[in-house]
Amino acid sequence: MSIRTTVVALIVSSLLWSAPAMAQQRHVTDPALMRQAIAAQALTDQQHRDAVLGVLQRSQVRVLADRLGLSVTRAEGAVSTLDSTELASLAGQARMADAQLAGGSSVVVISVTTLLLLVIILLLLAD
Repeated sequence: MSIRTTVVALIVSSLLWSAPAMAQQRHVTDPALMRQAIAAQALTDQQHRDAVLGVLQRSQVRVLADRLGLSVTRAEGAVSTLDSTELASLAGQARMADAQLAGGSSVVVISVTTLLLLVIILLLLAD
């Protein structure tokens, strides 16, 4: 019985002594770099959100959405639920539509309609 107790005590003590050694393993990446990358991605996502919201807040877009029976308020709410990939895609279209709206292009109706429909579809899929 004493040998069994000694063996168990040795196993438990070796596990207890090895736990701090395992806890000090080096990370594959530097935590500061990870935080920096996450912050950069969050900033990029916010810039994309601002681009999409900027187009949705234009008076021409609101008028067009009303004519099509779409809710701009609901679309604005859906923008916050989009992931980075969806945001990047919509932001590119939003920036093109914003440039066209500023220039007075007639193609803007198609771009804004497409943008609104994409946001509404993504909103419906998120629900």
